[in-house]
Amino acid sequence: MRTFISVAAVLGVALLTASCGGVVNGAGDPRMPVRGITVFGDSSSDVGTYADATGDPRNPGKFTVNPGKLWVENIAEHYGLALTPYRALSLDKDASSGAGTEPGRARILGGNGYAEGGARVLQRPMQSGVGNNAIVLSVTEQLDADLSKNGKFAPNHLVIITGGGNDSYAQFAALCWQLDNNGDGGKTTMAGAVAAMDKAASDQLANIRRIKDAGAGVILVSLASDWSVNPFAKKYLSAAYTGCKQAVSAAQITAWTEQFNQRIRDGLRGVAGVVFFTTHEVYRAASANPQGHGLVNVTDAACNNTRPTNSAAFCTRATLVAPDADQTYMWSDSFHGTPGMHKLLSDKALAMLDVVARRAQ
Repeated sequence: MRTFISVAAVLGVALLTASCGGVVNGAGDPRMPVRGITVFGDSSSDVGTYADATGDPRNPGKFTVNPGKLWVENIAEHYGLALTPYRALSLDKDASSGAGTEPGRARILGGNGYAEGGARVLQRPMQSGVGNNAIVLSVTEQLDADLSKNGKFAPNHLVIITGGGNDSYAQFAALCWQLDNNGDGGKTTMAGAVAAMDKAASDQLANIRRIKDAGAGVILVSLASDWSVNPFAKKYLSAAYTGCKQAVSAAQITAWTEQFNQRIRDGLRGVAGVVFFTTHEVYRAASANPQGHGLVNVTDAACNNTRPTNSAAFCTRATLVAPDADQTYMWSDSFHGTPGMHKLLSDKALAMLDVVARRAQ
């Protein structure tokens, strides 16, 4: 897979910015000055939805080594902006790990970080290790909430949207463990999984088009991540794991991911102001050359927390396996990157955004 920005996107944003007064100091810088930011998505960009779940004011419940910064937070800071969570969720008794004893509760905080750990693009149910989609907002519902509140985006607004990874995970769980992730009573077939991924891609494409139609100047589309490279996958996608009703290979996760991402690329080809970002390419590059990326461990979790679960939402510097593991390890738990890894992600994303966007003066 290639990460790219289309020529049409660059030229389109340049024209848009010039028409909105984007010329700076007479130098004719056509890049959009970023004056606002909003994020939609899943755990990869969740800036603290699970703060109530941790019960610790020092732990915002992000899916990394807390309270470290995610890549989207680094991007916001680069433009002189900040991200805060839209909602706060408590533990849920229906979480896959049985993390809580009561139904989860949600509080609206009103921030611009709508992404929530466990979210799929649209479909339900999908269990996560902390909450359950009975209360987790899908990416589509996150967008609904923002547009209902704000109506549109300003022309100088940067929107980041992630999604698709939990949808491929849902298909894995539906086939392997026969969980009812597609509303079919746990009877998903391989053909049904392919159809579900196509539907998720179609729904995400519709979300991005809605964002564009609502006036966002630049949209960073973080395509679905191929999680077949993480520690969870090395266990549960391997031939040695015999707990699946229907085995799912790493190659199948890659195929679903590419299916999803190609649908997005094709549907937005030539659309101005859209930047495509593929996070797993950064993970693969770092895995292939850890030392060159400032990492010493790309296989093990940086944290050893077990209470209430081993999720990165409860991973803090107090539970690190080594003093600097938050910066030198790739993974915080079996699925999510450390702050050090998130810095690599934001560096890559900002290098791409620099073509079309700049910090407002």
